[in-house]
Amino acid sequence: MNALFWYVTVTLLGAGFMPLSGFIFRNFRDRGWLLSKAVGMFLTVFVFWCLNTLHILRFTQRNCLIVGVLLIGANMAAACFWKLFPVIEPEDTRLAVCEEAAFAVLFFAWVWIIGFRPEAYGTEKFMDYGFMTAALRSPYMPFADTWYGGTPVNYYYGGQFIAAFLTRFAGTTAGEGYTYMRASIAAFSAMLPFSLVFQMLMDRFSELSTAVSGGVLAGLAVAFCGSGHYVVYGIIKPVIAGFTGADYSYWFPDSTRYIGFDPDLPDKTIHEYPSYSTVLGDLHAHYINIIFVVAVTAIAYAYMQRLRAEKGRRRGIVLEIFSPEIVLIGIFTGLFRWTNFWDFPIYVVVCGSMVLFMNLRRSKTDYKDFLILMGGQTLAVFLVGWLTALPFTATFEMISSEVAPTHSHTMLYQFAVVWGLPVFIFLIYIASLLLERRKMKVPDLAVLLMGLCALGLIIMPELIYVKDIYGGEHYRANTMFKLTYQAFILFGMVMGYVTVRTLRLKEGLLRGLALAGGFVLLMTGGYTVKAVQSWFGNVFDPAARISSDASVFVDEYFESDYGAINWLNKNVSGQPVVLEAPGDSYSDYERVSVATGLPTVLGWYVHEWLWRNDVADLNQRTADIETIYTTGDAETARRLIAQYNISYIYIGKLEREKYPALNDRLLQTLGEVAYSDGVSTYIMKVG
Repeated sequence: MNALFWYVTVTLLGAGFMPLSGFIFRNFRDRGWLLSKAVGMFLTVFVFWCLNTLHILRFTQRNCLIVGVLLIGANMAAACFWKLFPVIEPEDTRLAVCEEAAFAVLFFAWVWIIGFRPEAYGTEKFMDYGFMTAALRSPYMPFADTWYGGTPVNYYYGGQFIAAFLTRFAGTTAGEGYTYMRASIAAFSAMLPFSLVFQMLMDRFSELSTAVSGGVLAGLAVAFCGSGHYVVYGIIKPVIAGFTGADYSYWFPDSTRYIGFDPDLPDKTIHEYPSYSTVLGDLHAHYINIIFVVAVTAIAYAYMQRLRAEKGRRRGIVLEIFSPEIVLIGIFTGLFRWTNFWDFPIYVVVCGSMVLFMNLRRSKTDYKDFLILMGGQTLAVFLVGWLTALPFTATFEMISSEVAPTHSHTMLYQFAVVWGLPVFIFLIYIASLLLERRKMKVPDLAVLLMGLCALGLIIMPELIYVKDIYGGEHYRANTMFKLTYQAFILFGMVMGYVTVRTLRLKEGLLRGLALAGGFVLLMTGGYTVKAVQSWFGNVFDPAARISSDASVFVDEYFESDYGAINWLNKNVSGQPVVLEAPGDSYSDYERVSVATGLPTVLGWYVHEWLWRNDVADLNQRTADIETIYTTGDAETARRLIAQYNISYIYIGKLEREKYPALNDRLLQTLGEVAYSDGVSTYIMKVG
């Protein structure tokens, strides 16, 4: 039932923003029905976040509902005043209904599948779930850093806040909200590319079957297909091993840790993509932002559509500079600094290139007009983006900003395995454009620019990288990860469009090549099937399904802590500091702060090193925590408790393992025992 409430929440936000979306996407056949969900969600959360950050509204369900209702009401009032209600023909209504049905099927299917392995445990799920629980505990943003007590979070937390907002809006729990957000992204990552590529092909050919085919292929390519690695190592190599009798099995994460790992080289990289994220379950910034990067790309395409439809007609220069599409591009890309910082420069370039070339096309030889318009729109995008991101950037300290040339490069055959398929299909597209020798239509231009941007994103990590704390063998891993993740999304949409478009050509060779490329693309879709089988098991066996609640990891993996964590969740309000033993990143430590949203003095050392870059303070906190747990001097312990404003001290299995010299006798003199399981786990209230 809670899944239904979540689905209704997302649908109502989308429907409520249809006047705005229908105006922006008025040249889309469905008037932006699916895209309205992304626009409505993003703008509602943005407005609430601003009011909350300014301490005008507390983070409560009532206030979330008030803001949502008022914004929907404002949309409807504006629609009545300016007559913005989109007019949808019956056949287009059927399209919107089919899109909504497909979205619903994908959403509920993934809620079901996730239930076979729902726990927010392993990889970076602790961080993602901890951000959600901390946000839900905090009355105002930014919430207290769960792993650096006494300070606000210093990371782009917007995606997790969006998940927390929807959780509160729908009235569900953090554990269920985590699952429903995962399922929502799975549905969005398929259906938004479908919507955009469908419209591009309709604009190009005006044929429904062609548009549907390309849209479906694009949705599959972005959401559920893997890279060429799966074809080589997941299909071909097992067949060869079967014939030769060799012992070989394919493990789905291998395709994201290939360059530098197989063979083992001192240049370890990461090249993940949406289908891997969907299966694995990290609710990380790059994954959540899929919804909004596709939406902003569609907004840029809607701008191109409008200029084509107006056929050179001009509004006033101010109206052109601050057109709704330009303002929305500014809001979206500006807020990417809050949701996933890397996407800010990436999609400024993607959307900027689409706006630039369309403006150039319309201005023709009037370069003065072009420069004035483009300069004004550039300033508008950055000004709007700066203002919208200000509540975040005012307290955020940049993690890394220095760029350096790479000193190693991907071996050519490995580059071909990972990126050969999309590059091959894109080169087919370039060849087809050259053979046609005529003025490109607007959708062709948009896809060309998207493909060129994607190509640039996979080449860039071979030339430069952004310096961060990861050095040695992993020095360019994060750069490759963040850039090529977006390349995969852009290439997925490009491949869907290009494959279907090329199959309509008369040129036999290109058609044959496109057919072969499309076939291999569909083969990569086996990646998700294989990954689901490996990760979730038999998803057709209802008896094997565990739950839709991601918080089951507490009971499953931390049995001795279960009672104490439940006590904290039920009896402690606000965000007082709860001391627990710190541990390295990706370890089981910080299970208390993650499950409760209560900050601890220090957690996941390497992550905080990345976010703070203050090793001296990290080491001091580490030493002080050990002192509190092991000292025989009560005054020293009390001084440190006051220094870090600690309210509770947690003593459990991991604390005893971490500190064999843990001084139970002294700890129990520092306050009162607030909780005890009667065995070895207890909580001291000291503040």
